[in-house]
Amino acid sequence: MQKNFLHPVLMILSCGLMLFAFGCATNSANVTGLTQEEWTEELVEGLELPEDDGQLLHEEERAAMDSTGMLDAELTPAQKLQVERHFKYYLHTHRADFERYLQRAEMYLPYIHRVFAEMGLPQELANLVIVESGFNPNAVSRAGATGMWQFMRGTGTRFGLVNNYWLDERRDPYKSTVAAANYLKQLYDMFGDWHLAIASYNAGEGKISRAMEQTGAEDFFELCRLNQGISARALRLRPETQQYVPRFLAVTKIMRNLESLGFSAPKFDNALELTPLTVGPGADLAAMARSIGMEYGAFKSVNPAYRKNISPVSSSSTVYVHAKHAEQAAAWLAQPQASRFAGWQRYKVRRGDSLYVLSQRYGVSVQVLSQANNLTGKTIREGSLILVPGGIASAGVQKAQPQPLAEETAANAGKSRVTANSDKVKGQPIHTVRRGENLYRISLNYGISLASLLEANGIDAKDSHLMAGQKLVIPANSGTAAQNKTRGVYVVQKGDTLYSLAQRNNISLDKLLRLNSLTPGVVILPGQELLIP
Repeated sequence: MQKNFLHPVLMILSCGLMLFAFGCATNSANVTGLTQEEWTEELVEGLELPEDDGQLLHEEERAAMDSTGMLDAELTPAQKLQVERHFKYYLHTHRADFERYLQRAEMYLPYIHRVFAEMGLPQELANLVIVESGFNPNAVSRAGATGMWQFMRGTGTRFGLVNNYWLDERRDPYKSTVAAANYLKQLYDMFGDWHLAIASYNAGEGKISRAMEQTGAEDFFELCRLNQGISARALRLRPETQQYVPRFLAVTKIMRNLESLGFSAPKFDNALELTPLTVGPGADLAAMARSIGMEYGAFKSVNPAYRKNISPVSSSSTVYVHAKHAEQAAAWLAQPQASRFAGWQRYKVRRGDSLYVLSQRYGVSVQVLSQANNLTGKTIREGSLILVPGGIASAGVQKAQPQPLAEETAANAGKSRVTANSDKVKGQPIHTVRRGENLYRISLNYGISLASLLEANGIDAKDSHLMAGQKLVIPANSGTAAQNKTRGVYVVQKGDTLYSLAQRNNISLDKLLRLNSLTPGVVILPGQELLIP
């Protein structure tokens, strides 16, 4: 069976894209086949002309150096000498680095070739990614260029790459490849010369255009030769840009002759079969990874764009999973609890805040707050930003800057109910949870519906675990007291099951589950309280 790599059906409108993909999978224990160190953030150093190592090229090396293709034909002897310095740099001094780049290429190069072919770009142009980052999606430069294709923030945004608190699509190998193809095509349309287009990718089209006007040069190498004659220093090409094209040409000669040069050619059969899935707002990415039996570190290695382990809370985004797990992952994402953090907001920690204080203020457990913010300890720093539920605003608490509740002392922490005169949020009473209490019993005691209690406190019915000492906003009586009187609280006895209780009380099992916000298959225990009509 022929193996297909992540394949885009490109629909390019104003530099945007719609991506549909399929490909081939390998082992899931180590998704990339590389160590964790290979995928950590890596600093990209500026280019300079390497010193000649003094080694003579042997016959195969000389043949590779003299080989030509679409982008390195018709070089003058002087230009070839400059390219040869970079050729030796990778062939001798940094051979081990180049071998590492070739191993990384197994993941991405087939996809890059496919995109460039569909865009009508020269295949050799794909080698530019080696000069940029060595195929590392987490590469960064001192100037702030990021990702496999080293986009600056503004240029990335211009070509459709989202960069915000939640994710940085410059690190998405697939979306950034499409963006790079669009950018290179635009640069070639502007200059009509691939060497100038490549130089512009490094320096910016404005810089190259102004330098061309100043010098009257007609090609890249002439522009470099006349560079020192540019009157304004700010308009001169940096040494990095002058070496950028020669290094690219050297890499192209090596990639064309890997076997004769003794390099291990990439094994493209090792490429992963990845399927892109649309993730709704506020999805718990770590939970999604667990649902398909994938460690989060492995998930992150194929989804390096995500800055948090939660997807953006107010917009959809894209994740990549093994094709063999795609159906299972899509089913998990279709569940309501998948987007449990949708609508959450950033909150700036103030003096006196703690996870415990915020858990009471927002009606959510410390555990969930820790999970949402990827915290390993219980300490939060003043001035830091953390995620909190946004739903509490419906109870009258200011959304952007929630109002703190009154301080709770150890003496009153065990009280069962706080009256309307003792603790309120803008006129609404607060209930302090007692050990063993649940939301259903509390709603019954106050004569309100369970739904209104959940809504007032921004609590998801699927995540309704309470902690002793937790504070709940009690909404104004919504006229449901009479309705609640028709319900009773039943204490589960030994031998009871949900099915037997539904039969005994002449209601459907589905209705009993809905009344108590339970999921099918859940086990009930003696002493547990259930609402039964």
